[in-house]
Amino acid sequence: MKIGTLLRINHIDEAESSFKKLSDMGFYACQLVYKPEIYKSEDAAVVKAAAEKYGVKIVAQFCGFYDTATVWDNYEGFKTSGLNVEPYAKSRFDYVCAAAKFACAAGIEDIVVHGGFVPNNPFSEEYLAHVDVVKRLCQHLKGLGMNLLLETGGESSVALLRLIEDTGADNLFVNLDGANMLMYGYANPVDSLYTVGKYVRCIHGKDGVPPTETKKLGDETRVGEGMVDFPKMFAKLCELGYDRYVIIEREIEGEEQIADIVHAKKYFERVLTQVGYTVE
Repeated sequence: MKIGTLLRINHIDEAESSFKKLSDMGFYACQLVYKPEIYKSEDAAVVKAAAEKYGVKIVAQFCGFYDTATVWDNYEGFKTSGLNVEPYAKSRFDYVCAAAKFACAAGIEDIVVHGGFVPNNPFSEEYLAHVDVVKRLCQHLKGLGMNLLLETGGESSVALLRLIEDTGADNLFVNLDGANMLMYGYANPVDSLYTVGKYVRCIHGKDGVPPTETKKLGDETRVGEGMVDFPKMFAKLCELGYDRYVIIEREIEGEEQIADIVHAKKYFERVLTQVGYTVE
């Protein structure tokens, strides 16, 4: 198993210094978060060169959207989050396609997206529209030789499994964020592995607690201080044969974020070893 972290680059001029900082922290894998107004092929070359210079593997590009309309909660999020919400559906689909072309040029194989809330009712118009947009995105990525990973959060595990099966794409997988499952209140990450475990292609190493209010997400916490049962989660993943990446995510800023990421790396190295993994 390999441990990495999210790498956020706000401007292409930051690429080399950002990868150097990652290397200095002892990380040689990452998910790239880069959301320019316009993706450029020459910028993809810059990112690829910087990653190679410092020996960092870009596991996936985590694609957000260029608009700032998304509200990360359990209320307004239903009408602002994901690929299917109007009036942003077309621009978001096009933006992710542009990001995929950029990622492909940078040598990245996987795209991760927050697809939006997946309805439980498989006969609803909203669900059928969700299947359609994910299927179209998978087809676009297939033409580039790439995979689509859906970030877990606003859905039950069985709804996510149904979406994967109904899409029928062989390049559709799961980016397992166990903390999100708890923070949205839809699933337990350990239990979810019995349902969607075979589709997990990457993991976010993040911790958190369930919500206590209907309109708010539960709180994110420092790794080891929330309610994600990492020993049981990793033990089940080991049983399933998963042996790829744990990408640390800590959604705060500043020195505390850096300290918590370093803490999480040590925590995961210890827990992964205890359940039988070899950490590279």
